[in-house]
Amino acid sequence: MLIPKELILEAKSKMGEKAAIIIAKDLNIKEFDEEKLRGLCPFHDEDSGSFIFNPKDNAYKCFGCGKVYGILDHYIDYNHLTFLEAVEKLFKEENVKFRFGEKGVKTKREYNYPPKLSEDDRSIVEKYCSDRKISKETLDYCDIQQYKGNLIWNFYDENDVLLTVKCRPPRKTTKKENKEWYLPEYDNSPILFNMNKIDPLQPLVITEGQFDTLAVIEAGYKNVVSVPGGTENLKWIEECYDWLDRFDKIILWSDNDKAGLNLRKEACSRLGTFRTYFVDLPQELECKDGCKYPVKDANEVLFHCGKEKVLEFIINAKEIPITNVIDLSDVPDFDMENAGGIYSGIEELDNWISKFFFGTVVVLTGRNGNGKSVFLNQIFIAEPLHQNQDVFVFSGEMGRPVLKSWIELVLAGRENVTLKNNNIHIIKSEARTQMKDWFKNRVFVYDDDKDFSANSILNKLETVVRKFGVKVAVLDNLLTIDLQCKQEDLWQEQQKFMVRLINFASKYNILIVLVAHPKKTAEFRRLTSDDVGGSGSLTNLCHYVLAVHRYTAKEKAGTKDGRGNYKKGFNPKKHDVVIDLFKNRLTGHANKEIELYFDYMSYRFFDVPKMLWKRYGWNKDASPIRTDNPNIDDSNPDFIKD
Repeated sequence: MLIPKELILEAKSKMGEKAAIIIAKDLNIKEFDEEKLRGLCPFHDEDSGSFIFNPKDNAYKCFGCGKVYGILDHYIDYNHLTFLEAVEKLFKEENVKFRFGEKGVKTKREYNYPPKLSEDDRSIVEKYCSDRKISKETLDYCDIQQYKGNLIWNFYDENDVLLTVKCRPPRKTTKKENKEWYLPEYDNSPILFNMNKIDPLQPLVITEGQFDTLAVIEAGYKNVVSVPGGTENLKWIEECYDWLDRFDKIILWSDNDKAGLNLRKEACSRLGTFRTYFVDLPQELECKDGCKYPVKDANEVLFHCGKEKVLEFIINAKEIPITNVIDLSDVPDFDMENAGGIYSGIEELDNWISKFFFGTVVVLTGRNGNGKSVFLNQIFIAEPLHQNQDVFVFSGEMGRPVLKSWIELVLAGRENVTLKNNNIHIIKSEARTQMKDWFKNRVFVYDDDKDFSANSILNKLETVVRKFGVKVAVLDNLLTIDLQCKQEDLWQEQQKFMVRLINFASKYNILIVLVAHPKKTAEFRRLTSDDVGGSGSLTNLCHYVLAVHRYTAKEKAGTKDGRGNYKKGFNPKKHDVVIDLFKNRLTGHANKEIELYFDYMSYRFFDVPKMLWKRYGWNKDASPIRTDNPNIDDSNPDFIKD
């Protein structure tokens, strides 16, 4: 349930200074001046009143410790309410109309909701948390329980529904032990811990772990949540996307190790750099005792340096730099071996390029009927899925059912396909079902036939990248994308479009593949990089340029001179297609050719048998993969749809 911000502001405004009196009375604020609405801060020791109510913000602010405290904070903290309950109480008191029908309602169908577990005795958990400087009051605030000797984390959604329960031992764990686990036999959802206590009108702090959230709350800042599944699982962005979209400012406090820094980079990009800040935590801190301590997260800052230091890091969170100039010494090293990207699965091609790196743009070309779409589906859709990366597809010419069938055919493999009448592919029903389950919510296809404008396509791409974490975008093809310009301006607009793609790929660290038809030539010959249709800027600006060429019958037979010897460069071709790598900016290896066979049965290109018989991630068959190279003549290798 997303309550409109304007209604919350309206209710706060109607309550006005009455909120200051309620808070002052409940908290017994010392030396309170009813006329000036100020007194001694109840959250830290001070001699002069710096806790002042600001009518503009309808909240107190302490100019000593920096604490901001409004009526909703008070209802949540003092009256032990959730955010939804606090807003409902405020609306009722100020007669603001809103239906809270979703509060506490279990709306997920076929979801096995976990029970709330607790024991009367919480002493083991309280002792363990106390050793980490977490008080009993903070445990109560976050509904931390103990059950069968374990610490229980309860994850509630914004409607106060318990969706996920995690457990952990209340002690230091070894590397061989499970540090945390979900409650067995019940479903879990990737929501944020403590999100049902959060006010969307205040900056949101996101930490990496639940103990870090407890540490921030212990320090006095309560608009804080933690991610549910570690640094690599960002499904919480997708699950909580609409809720997260309500915040004007988000502060990300990840651990200062490699995994935490990767989380920061990816999450800040998807949450929006325009509103995202980050805590820049050093490797060690000097504390009040004069000693330096290594720290990696908020809980360790609290343990070694106290509450004030935790708040100091939040107050001084840094903006994501949005500049056009950077000191070269600050540019991170490019680690080609560990940089993210997609392997093509073709050994020879990967030897030349290493991989198709994220943050780059590929231009792919080839004549109709030469296998361009086969290569596209196999290398830039099937392979990313196999490598656990999700895909966005714009297909301007091919209908969605046909596109789906072609992708499934590549994924199925020879072992799961039969031919009917020598040209109709039949995929085993069981395999098709398993494939659908495997790529469900992983391939997002543009579905607006009325608007093929570049702006609309890239806007949808940005949404799925930010919300779902898509890492590969296939745009097929340039001619079908409406650049909304006059014919005489087309080449200039194509250049601008390529610049947009390059900037987009860099900003979101994704791989973009743009299909460009070749220029029309009078003769049917093997293409060169100059044959790519459109503006020359397409190939000049992008990072990779590849072309797919299907050998003709004449090329496969070879050409002899008058003496019966094969002409130089015209030897017979035993392969079916050649992939020309015209440009490869990152490793520098270019003008290379990779020859491949085509298997009509599986609609796959391959160079060695293990690639032909490859099993993609959906296929759980654990038997040895075949290594034979079948006679593919019976599968009509001369026939390539495109």
